[in-house]
Amino acid sequence: MAYIKKSERLKSRASSHLQEAREADLQHMTSKELRSYIANEGKRLNQQIVEIEKRGMEKEAYAYQKLTSQGKYKDFLGTSKSGHIKVNLSTRGKSRAEMQRIANVIQLFSQAQTITVSGTKQYYKNVYEGMRKAYPGMADLTDGQIADIINTEGFFHAMGTLGSDTVMKLIEKAVDPDYMMKFLEASGSLNTLDESISKFNEIMRSSGKEFEDVPPDFNMFDDELPV
Repeated sequence: MAYIKKSERLKSRASSHLQEAREADLQHMTSKELRSYIANEGKRLNQQIVEIEKRGMEKEAYAYQKLTSQGKYKDFLGTSKSGHIKVNLSTRGKSRAEMQRIANVIQLFSQAQTITVSGTKQYYKNVYEGMRKAYPGMADLTDGQIADIINTEGFFHAMGTLGSDTVMKLIEKAVDPDYMMKFLEASGSLNTLDESISKFNEIMRSSGKEFEDVPPDFNMFDDELPV
């Protein structure tokens, strides 16, 4: 019993520390505070990256994919001695403004659910449950069967264009899974919100089933925040 209580205390302390890191006001930190933040939170972020790579979850972990594939983050990344991608944490010779940019990247991705193995698993568990809820015909499908449906290039491209929350809301709006798949197949050539929403409405209307167009401003989420 004592062990359980100690474990709970440690878990609560870790959760509290993570929340503080997420809410840290980097803009008003001193140079010394920024160095400490980069060293501590950056180390934690890099450990999470290693775990994702060790588990072979690079494709599923959307935030990892965004960090490692988008050009605007390229200058912040390097490779560890063991061959893993990492955020460069060196602050030697860097100005306060340069350190704040590094800290901003660390803070942004430390908030992402899919930068951790457990968070990514939970995200997809929610996805599978959402699919089953949205489409009664999928109620008897296993997680693996649903994974075959959504683990397509179109699904990941749509997440990059619209954000994962918006994609899931579109799944709930789709007339049925087949037409959602048609949209995902078409999404590879769609690179803006307007194009994506317009194509989604076009494909859903083509089903001949009852459907109400999704409004152009359907994406209500901050595009800068990864999943």
